Amino acid sequence: MATHTESRGGQSNGERPDTLYAFVAGLYVAILLTPIAVLGISTASSDGATLYVSFLGSITLLGIIAGWLISHTANLAVRLGRHDLIWLLVVIPFAPFVSIFAASGIGISLPGIAVVLAMVTMIGGMFTGLPLVTMSRNRYTTAALAGTTEITEWEGRWPQRWRWIAIGAVIIAILGSSAGIFAQLVFNVDWGGYLYAVMVLWSPLAGVTNPRTFRVTDAGLVVDRPMLHRFRPWTAFTGYSLSDKALVIHRKGWWRQNLRCDRDDIDDIDAVTAALDTMMSDRTGSFSKDV
Repeated sequence: MATHTESRGGQSNGERPDTLYAFVAGLYVAILLTPIAVLGISTASSDGATLYVSFLGSITLLGIIAGWLISHTANLAVRLGRHDLIWLLVVIPFAPFVSIFAASGIGISLPGIAVVLAMVTMIGGMFTGLPLVTMSRNRYTTAALAGTTEITEWEGRWPQRWRWIAIGAVIIAILGSSAGIFAQLVFNVDWGGYLYAVMVLWSPLAGVTNPRTFRVTDAGLVVDRPMLHRFRPWTAFTGYSLSDKALVIHRKGWWRQNLRCDRDDIDDIDAVTAALDTMMSDRTGSFSKDV
């Protein structure tokens, strides 16, 4: 594996979000807020056509307003992409659906349209939230790499054991969600349909068998996936360990997932460990070890 050095440019941290980002973010906000407006209108009219037009009008108007405000908020994408809490954007759309499930469990009666709106919010929020997370991460990475120097890079998949665990979890998600839907449709098991939410497991596990590109820079470590680029400064790591099967880069915080890479996928392990030793000893004061 050849190592190389290059400078990378990027957008300024103070730039306003671009049009595509403002559109997706505005649509996401509109999807979350529109059910509130439609529920309010439903108290005055239960006509299906009226509610449908209200839904379309609300999501359009709220989307335009939110998109305009977001497009004029400097540094928003970079600030959001810097924090792991941005994944809450994917979780928040599930709140109405969970609330309705909890309300029905304690005997609270809700209008029928509430269930439909909750499902639309969950599905629409997830399919706009995931791209929004990806776009925020990518824009933060671009800004963080401006003027930095790349030292080396390598490609690698997750270690084989972890790949098998991920594949097993995906199979369980498929079987569990399918069984729940089947139970609801065939045997009238009311709660069975809720199991389709297990499909969410596909999101973080779908690409676990694909290789990632790791890039060591003087500012931090970059992990590139086909559509997601993630930058982490060296202060976010405590060190690394190397075994016969895997290279594991350890992150600060017990709740954070360490970065694991199949050792057999790395062409020049000596160049990689030398770069990690240099960067981590300079920035974190940590040490490497063979295990």
